[in-house]
Amino acid sequence: MAIKVFLLDDHEIVRLGLRRLLEAEPDIEVVGDGATAAEGIARIPAVRPDVALLDVRLPDGNGVTVCREIRSAMEDPPACLMLTSFSDDEALFAAIMAGRRATCSSESTGAIWWLRYGGSRSASPCSTRR
Repeated sequence: MAIKVFLLDDHEIVRLGLRRLLEAEPDIEVVGDGATAAEGIARIPAVRPDVALLDVRLPDGNGVTVCREIRSAMEDPPACLMLTSFSDDEALFAAIMAGRRATCSSESTGAIWWLRYGGSRSASPCSTRR
């Protein structure tokens, strides 16, 4: 069974690049994407992904808010994976408090496998702490 992934990033080139990279994997299916927090909050529950890749900074909000909203609205929410090119301590703390499982640079595909199959904080391919 394929891992279903939703992509949320305000940069179209990032979404297209991630989609192409992920769809090259035989067991990963990109089930949707969006460019704003509002799109993420509306679309993620509709497509029910296993993993939501969320950009920390969005034009109308942030991935932290999206993570918090979908975790409170969905009975079985996806694992939230925050993507960022920033090293902002405040954003990292807010992401942790919202229930994100890991924060990765935009370069890590192994994180999807780790999240989907119940990865532990001690074995993360991404940062689970600062």
